[in-house]
Amino acid sequence: MPNRIPLDPKLPKTFDSTPNDKRSKAQLDAWWDRPYGITLGDGRIEVRCLNGGAWDRSTHLGVADNYDAACALAEAKQAGWLKFRGRPTLCLDSDQVLVIRAAQRPDEAPRQLATFRSSQAASEYVSANYPEEQSKS
Repeated sequence: MPNRIPLDPKLPKTFDSTPNDKRSKAQLDAWWDRPYGITLGDGRIEVRCLNGGAWDRSTHLGVADNYDAACALAEAKQAGWLKFRGRPTLCLDSDQVLVIRAAQRPDEAPRQLATFRSSQAASEYVSANYPEEQSKS
């Protein structure tokens, strides 16, 4: 059974018009990476999540016909997003290539995983240490 999501939660007044990097730590702690549902006029449920998919509002994850389907949709879509957001990337920095993981929240910094002299060496590092990423290239 998928995790249960809040349905029609009371959100802060400007929740969907606030840049993520301007949100308070308390708001990020309460809502970051926590999907929720909003009941639509026809009874279906729109699933949303404040997860960085949009820079200034919650991300639309989809619409489900009922609560159980909304919970399943939330779990699947958020898991896919977390996997995407957490994957390592290469970043050129003057005479070196950095392997980094993007910041996972607006109040965090990107994390440097390794440094190399060439993109080939960096790619080999990613292949050896993150093999699940190779199926995406």
